[in-house]
Amino acid sequence: MTEAGAEAYLLVWMYERGMAGDGDLAGTDDIPEEWRRAARFRLQRDLNELVRQSQLERVFVLRKGHLYRLTHAGQLEARRLLHLRRDPEGRQQHARNGLMSVASRASYSPTIELEAFLTTPEAVMLSEHLSPDEVRAAALYLAEQGLATVHEGDAQHPLQALLTLTQVGIQCAESPLSVKDFLMQNGHHPTYTTNIHGGTAQVGSGNTQNNTFGFDPAQFADFARQVLTAAPRVDTTDELRAQIVRDAAFLEEESTRPAPEPGRVRRALEGLTDTLVRHSTDGLAQYLYEAGRNLLS
Repeated sequence: MTEAGAEAYLLVWMYERGMAGDGDLAGTDDIPEEWRRAARFRLQRDLNELVRQSQLERVFVLRKGHLYRLTHAGQLEARRLLHLRRDPEGRQQHARNGLMSVASRASYSPTIELEAFLTTPEAVMLSEHLSPDEVRAAALYLAEQGLATVHEGDAQHPLQALLTLTQVGIQCAESPLSVKDFLMQNGHHPTYTTNIHGGTAQVGSGNTQNNTFGFDPAQFADFARQVLTAAPRVDTTDELRAQIVRDAAFLEEESTRPAPEPGRVRRALEGLTDTLVRHSTDGLAQYLYEAGRNLLS
């Protein structure tokens, strides 16, 4: 089961610290003491890994030793994570993954009480606790998808219900995939790609991508930022607007990696344009869709 780990917390903490005006340089002594105690055996390793990923830069300062600051790539990743933290669907995905992970590690059977789950680290998303309602909704979703059962029994409160993984749920928890990716891989959700013929985009399940296009990562990153800026003004539901934000943040992430891979950037752009085409009755979404399609051609 893939989860956001300590590295994600570090990036978000560094970003929010800078936005609060506390400076862009920080050392291990600046990190909250409670967090340092919890992460004392892995903190330096996580910092080194973020430096290796070019998301943090290490700077030596006289009389202070090694300090760290976010690189541009690190800032973009922190912004993506913050989008995810605010996004209701992103929070639901975190709750689903967390429930699966905790239940799979239970001592005697893959079972977790919802109220007990709320006390675990997996119920915290980038320093913010999930709400009881979010956990309850995630448990019911897992049951609907056949990954778990929810047993109410004689419980006097909904959070006293027990969630138990099914055999398929155990397979999901033991896989390296998130709940969302596991379900998609096993055909629970339709996937869409874009088929371009003579400048006309056709969206549908099973279509294939046959186009070629020039590759300038900066163009795709700029387009992603344009969509992120415009998303609040798109006339649509909150759920679909959140999907636009998620897709645009993912495109920004892929196109600003140290060595962007053209195929991954293309697929990220296709996912964003597929989302935008669902808003074709909205003028702004249509404009953004056409701009994205031009990048694909």
